Amino acid sequence: MRSTMRRLATGIGWLLAVTVAFLALPLYAAEVPPGQKEVVFAGAGGTFETSFRTKIFPKFEQKTGIKVIYATGTTTGNFAKVQAQRARPEIDVIWTNDVTHGMGKQIGLYTPLDPKRVTNLEYVYPFARDPDGIGVTQGVAAIGLEYNTRIFREKGLAPPTSWYDLWWPDLKGRVAIYTVPHGYGNLFLALMAKLERGSEQNVEPGLAKIKALAPNVLAFPDAPAQLDNLLKQGEVWLTYNATPRVFELQATGFPVDFVYPKEGAIYFVNYFDVVKGAPHPEAAQEFVNFLIGEEAQLGMAVEMLWGPINSRVKLPPDVARKVPSTPEQLKSLVRIDTRVVSANLQTWTERWRREVEGR
Repeated sequence: MRSTMRRLATGIGWLLAVTVAFLALPLYAAEVPPGQKEVVFAGAGGTFETSFRTKIFPKFEQKTGIKVIYATGTTTGNFAKVQAQRARPEIDVIWTNDVTHGMGKQIGLYTPLDPKRVTNLEYVYPFARDPDGIGVTQGVAAIGLEYNTRIFREKGLAPPTSWYDLWWPDLKGRVAIYTVPHGYGNLFLALMAKLERGSEQNVEPGLAKIKALAPNVLAFPDAPAQLDNLLKQGEVWLTYNATPRVFELQATGFPVDFVYPKEGAIYFVNYFDVVKGAPHPEAAQEFVNFLIGEEAQLGMAVEMLWGPINSRVKLPPDVARKVPSTPEQLKSLVRIDTRVVSANLQTWTERWRREVEGR
């Protein structure tokens, strides 16, 4: 236990160091006039931000009269901001992933949800509820294989079916894998450790296997946009990604498709967390309640391709094809113990950069 706590403290210390680059800046210039209702939400940019701003948040504002102020940033950057502002928070609700949700809970950055206000918790699947009542799952994605269907067809390559297809000799210099500490990269390392008879606690077999992938790897992107560009340029033929990212690119007309590997795709979720000491605590609770409600969850499935966590949502067939939503699909996803990932993140990052990327 003491060893685990020391590793967790080390991981948290590393992430705290990142905070220096994201020192708290005012999110708006003037003080909010008395009586104005608002909630400050820290979330990702790009198409996710566009969907939130144009399709999801206006409905909340119309229903409640509460204005949503969007603070755009990366998951790590937003988390660092919340840490930097913990004495005087400016953010009400933060969109976190498995790692930043777990770390934030451990160091007391978030506050429990109020069941009297967040009444839609009643309809949230049990697996999507936080056991401590702190935050709630935003939606479910699967991380699996993404490949260029046109190039595979032109080269006479069979569509991939396994994680081990990344090691195909025919793909020399045509594979990309996310770097660590990117969330997808962390989970891929843990998955390969498990597949190679290791575990989250013992990633040596996974590291060894990934080091053997070096001849095939063209790049180690640290953002989905970078990976998209490599795919669009025809430089990368096979990679791995989350379902929303793959089908978002596919929707532009680019020839990519998603594959659930036979060993199992990775279970990936994000969370909505209410910041402890939030400047608008009641609005924050109302906001989370709306986000996990039937209307917003359907909107996030249709617009952002996240599997809904509200049991009352009925998906159109074309959307259901693109998101993990059936009991069979959800059961097949490989769960990674992200508490162990959080505790070892600094060590994994250092070893990955040195042993896998050679820097």
